[in-house]
Amino acid sequence: GDHPILYGLETCQTYRATTAPADRMIGPAGMFNTGTNLFFQLMNQNCYIPEAAQSTTHEEKRRNGVRFQPPWGKHNPPATHRYKNVAKVFGVGINQTAFFPVVMIKDPYGWMGSECRHNYQTWWEHDYTDDGNGCPNLVNKRVLERVEPVEAMVHFPLEWVYYESLIDVWNKW
Repeated sequence: GDHPILYGLETCQTYRATTAPADRMIGPAGMFNTGTNLFFQLMNQNCYIPEAAQSTTHEEKRRNGVRFQPPWGKHNPPATHRYKNVAKVFGVGINQTAFFPVVMIKDPYGWMGSECRHNYQTWWEHDYTDDGNGCPNLVNKRVLERVEPVEAMVHFPLEWVYYESLIDVWNKW
C-alpha cells in the first residue's frame, strides 16, 4: 500500500494508565527481515519519553525511553517468549510489563524474498541464486503426485519451532 497500517492503538491508553511515566519504554519487535533495525534508528532519533531520564528501573544510552529490543528479544514471538525469556543483550533487569513493543510486519511476499537473501535463524530447503530461482521454494518439487509443502524451522532461544512451510512461519509468528 501507499501508507502504513496501524493496529492496536486502543492499547496505548491502558499502557499509560498502568505504567508509571518514568518506567515507560518503547522499541521495535518483529520477525527477521521486517525492518526492526531501521525502525529502532528512526525511533531513537525521533521519539522521546521525557520521564525516562529519571527512571530508576531502566537506562538506555540516550535516556529517552527507546530500547533496541524488547527484554524478551526482538525477533522472538511475544506469545511464547514474553515473561519466559530474557534477552542476553539489553534484556537483563528490564520490567517486561513496562515495555511497549511496536511490532513490525512486512507483507509475506516481500518478507519471503528477504528471507531468501538472508535467512537468519530460519531453515528450509531452498537454493538462492542472484536471479531468485529456487526461492522461496514453498512446495516440494520432488513430489509429483500431491502438493507437499517444504517444511521450515526456526531457532528461537527457548526452542526449535517446526512449521509446515515458510509461509506458515509468517502466519504463526
